[in-house]
Amino acid sequence: MKNFLTALFFKEPFAFLTTDVLTSRISWTIRLRWLAVAGYLLGTVAARQFSSFVLPYEKMWMVLGCLAIINLIYTFSEKWLKRLTFSGEIVVLQIQIVIDLFILTVLLHYAGGIGNPIYLFYVFHVVLSSIIFTGFIPVIYASLTVLSFITLIFLEYNGYIGHYCLFRVCNHENLDYIYLVILIFSITVFVTAYICMAFMRTYRNIKQQIDQKHRELIESDKQKTKFFRFASHELKSPIIAIKSSLDSFLRNYSGEVDERAVNLIRRANFRAAQMLEMTQELLELSRNRALIRKRKLERVNLAQLLKEIIEQESTTAKEKKQKISADISDAIPLIPAEKNDMLKIFGNLINNAVRYTPERGSIKIYAGVENAYLLFKISDTGIGISEDEMDKVFGEFYRSENAKKMVNFGTGLGLSLVKQLVDSYKGTIEIYSQLDKGTTFIIRIPIEQSEGDRD
Repeated sequence: MKNFLTALFFKEPFAFLTTDVLTSRISWTIRLRWLAVAGYLLGTVAARQFSSFVLPYEKMWMVLGCLAIINLIYTFSEKWLKRLTFSGEIVVLQIQIVIDLFILTVLLHYAGGIGNPIYLFYVFHVVLSSIIFTGFIPVIYASLTVLSFITLIFLEYNGYIGHYCLFRVCNHENLDYIYLVILIFSITVFVTAYICMAFMRTYRNIKQQIDQKHRELIESDKQKTKFFRFASHELKSPIIAIKSSLDSFLRNYSGEVDERAVNLIRRANFRAAQMLEMTQELLELSRNRALIRKRKLERVNLAQLLKEIIEQESTTAKEKKQKISADISDAIPLIPAEKNDMLKIFGNLINNAVRYTPERGSIKIYAGVENAYLLFKISDTGIGISEDEMDKVFGEFYRSENAKKMVNFGTGLGLSLVKQLVDSYKGTIEIYSQLDKGTTFIIRIPIEQSEGDRD
């Protein structure tokens, strides 16, 4: 029996709703109810002052006062009571709609019953229920709406309750008029519910398809990351063994072998170093994507770290007769971060600047504080990036055409890793470049971080 009721009333999932979204919708209905109370109050005050309608305004204002008190209870419950579960929020919303229907019916009675077109306000609740609820529930609310309206009409028609004539015309006693209004009203309510339900059913189906594709993409991404991790681990050990053997040969036996053979060994050693670097980049990317480890924030002396990175790259820069000028502010506070992350971000950018700047080029580095952000800026006179490739440089495995021509090796993972890490610290990265004239990267990272702020 329980399964039957579930299938009948909830055969479609609440595709667009979560507990947070539903809570915000309830807050929205509370604000809308305040607007309705104020609007109805102003309307009745204006009607009493400027129209000839003879209606029980005091009774209407009492009903509005009750609605205001109820809405205060809703407001208090929303702000101060413990948040309910998703099912609890659904029940609360259903109770609110039922109470609203009852109060609207009472107000309609005092406002002239069938003679007042405000009965069309019932449609708002039909639309709301059709958008939020699934299965057969919107039809139940549509039926409850029609039943409330019909009950009010026939209670007035049979004299069980009084009728207040809005236009001094006793339409509530005209049975033909009553049947016509009921027919038109019922058709309007049920057609509105049907249209809204059909519309929402279509979008729920689309949402389900999107969610399914999203799950498939996540699974595919996990498999790709798993492959990267597996391949990197499997390749790293033999490459290290090869390079260690080549290093040992060059260190111990290079003087005993023909120079041409030594050159071949050096070239092999250089390529092994490149392969090891690429494998390490793949491994770092897979670790970062899979979030294998939980980052532990520590206070990092970024100014000192940048100076160390620049010192390491200075050897290569001197070989290429490049000029590195650095302006590292002493005002940079200790940054809550993981030191290894900062090494990857700024090490990659400085290394790229040196690598892709031709001989006798220049590199300018600035690091300081801007408002509550660390500001890092690096500009070079290197090969630059074409305009049509600017939006691709942070993609995985992407290398610009200029980069391929200048350096014929690389995974294209460095900038992708930089972007992911900067994003994880809630920072931003900007790039400005002109082909054959140089490139500028600007990074801003919030100085204050917490574990809860991290992705």
